[in-house]
Amino acid sequence: MTGLPNLVQRVEVSALTTPENDLARRAARSPGSLSAKEWETWYCTAYISAIAYQIEEVLTDARAKPILQVSESEGAILGKIELLMLLLTVLSMACSALALSNLVTASVLERSTEIGLLKAIGATDLDVLLLVLAELMVTSVAGAFAGYGLGIWFSKIIGETVFGAAISISSTAIPLVAAMVVFVTVLGSLPAIKLLLSLRPTQVLHGR
Repeated sequence: MTGLPNLVQRVEVSALTTPENDLARRAARSPGSLSAKEWETWYCTAYISAIAYQIEEVLTDARAKPILQVSESEGAILGKIELLMLLLTVLSMACSALALSNLVTASVLERSTEIGLLKAIGATDLDVLLLVLAELMVTSVAGAFAGYGLGIWFSKIIGETVFGAAISISSTAIPLVAAMVVFVTVLGSLPAIKLLLSLRPTQVLHGR
């Protein structure tokens, strides 16, 4: 680039890579053996072999050689971080389900007279159940949007502070969050639903 040939023998490049898997190892041995879809996946993922291949594409008179000890250590660290994030997510979902179960059960107990009156004037268990679930879903969706926004904000702060790089948000995050909200809401509502279905108008309205 500077027009000074034969003065640079080696350049070290540091890159945040994705841990190697079977696809990356096959590509490192023989890139031509990959199918078109496998090639696109490998080429567009930050595998160390893909990065080395793309460097050689640009610098045709140079050889890119991965330092596997460093990349494997970075990959192992990233793998442990991903596992930690997964465990934290599972624990957060469990805590959310327990908190939701307590809140909904308390709400059903507080509104037992109202629910008993609805049943007494002709509402079925399904009608009351749908009413409670609709109220619950509205609250859960509002909480999901707030949590999603806070999560993006915190991830950007953590990415810039810890890793020194911006963290891109995957397009699959929104449907995944929606599915998790529905799952946690239904799971946390099961004890309250059981209590709701057991309420009898004659007993509730007489204070029993």
